[in-house]
Amino acid sequence: MEENDIVYKPSVKLDNNRGVEQQVDVQERGKDNPKIYFFIFAILALLATNIYFYIKYKSSSEQQTTILSEKIQMETELDRIEVELDRVTKENLNLTESLKATQDNARTKIEELRAKLTQNELNRTELQRAREEIAELRGAVSRYTKDIKQLKNENALLVSERDRLKESVTTATKKASELENINSELEHKVEIATALKLSSININAVRERKSNNESVETKAKRTDKLKIEFSIADNPLAKKAIYDVYIRVIEPNGNLLITENHIFEVDGVEMQYTDKTGIEFSNDGKLYTIEWKGAENFKPGTYTIVLYTNKGTMGKGTIRLT
Repeated sequence: MEENDIVYKPSVKLDNNRGVEQQVDVQERGKDNPKIYFFIFAILALLATNIYFYIKYKSSSEQQTTILSEKIQMETELDRIEVELDRVTKENLNLTESLKATQDNARTKIEELRAKLTQNELNRTELQRAREEIAELRGAVSRYTKDIKQLKNENALLVSERDRLKESVTTATKKASELENINSELEHKVEIATALKLSSININAVRERKSNNESVETKAKRTDKLKIEFSIADNPLAKKAIYDVYIRVIEPNGNLLITENHIFEVDGVEMQYTDKTGIEFSNDGKLYTIEWKGAENFKPGTYTIVLYTNKGTMGKGTIRLT
């Protein structure tokens, strides 16, 4: 019995020591557990914080990118609006005061919106407001374009009407000019028609004798005067009145015989004449007589006698002296 006690004592001692060690380890591990939990919590908190800031940064970055893209789109839209505004106003139209005010307001609004879009602090609300203002501006410019088009169409109608009136005036003027020319031609024809014309003319060389006797001569040296007898053709259009008859005597060598510088006008042309007399025209076919004693010594050859009124030549005749 005693030997057995001696045998088993060391074994019991060993078990007691191991239990104590295990108890100590458990106590030490119990003390370390809160630290481990704290570190785990800290790590989780750090991860959560990083994830939060990552998500927030990513969301903010995406939002900034979206805002920048929208700003670029709105600036492009402003460019289009301004180009359209320039296009419809560069045609030098005479704008009404209302259209001028609309144009000025649109350009002022464009400048204001450009200034807003250059700001980097625009938030979503301000950006939305800018978008609405651009939409309003687009509508205003659209109405302005429509008004300009209407004004242009009205101007085109006015120009067309003006051209039509000018054409009408030109046509009327041309017609009036044609009628005036026709009237002038008719008046000229009437003048010609009313002019007195000779139906017959007879020229004799006359020698004066004593006791007022006369004889017809053919010799130039014995001729004292020329007697011109003529009748006027029937003309119911000619006015019955006293007419001046101008006589032009052309001697055989072709010179006009004149004693003074007598001038008369026929169809706007001034001419010299040898002598003149007055006759009373009554369109009755009677015979008229004119005597001319101009030359002191008649020369042999052919003399030409031309009779005129202010309306033109009445006729002419010749006589040959030997």
